[in-house]
Amino acid sequence: MSTEELKAKVRRIIDEAFNKGNLNAMDEIVTAGVILHRPGLPDIKGLEAYKQTIADLRKTYSDFNFTIDEFITEGDTSAMRWSGRGTHTGQSASLPIPPTGKRVTMTGLSIIRTVDGKAVEEWEYMDVIGLMQQLGVAPPMGPGGK
Repeated sequence: MSTEELKAKVRRIIDEAFNKGNLNAMDEIVTAGVILHRPGLPDIKGLEAYKQTIADLRKTYSDFNFTIDEFITEGDTSAMRWSGRGTHTGQSASLPIPPTGKRVTMTGLSIIRTVDGKAVEEWEYMDVIGLMQQLGVAPPMGPGGK
């Protein structure tokens, strides 16, 4: 599979699964045994658990929209710098904060390893502190909390 074909598949999954909620679209690019690593949280193991994680995200942040800001692929590895925006109207299993109604922007980086055109492993690094500050559960950083 060419680099451009792989990028097109990933972009389609972002649009279908993350933005539209069509989680079955993940079947064409993610293996059943995929592992998602997220610092500070337990690994997500398996395609169905990954789909549930996306469903939880979409439930927690209504009107969620995911954007790829930068996308680099070399060989079997891709790196994506991304932004996600949504309104915090639900409560997530991984971030148990009661709904605030605040519109937030999440930013992060994902590194995806593929085999035969399907994701087998992903490392996700997200600005969790920035998200917590936007939700009002963490103080601003800097001198004097400003």
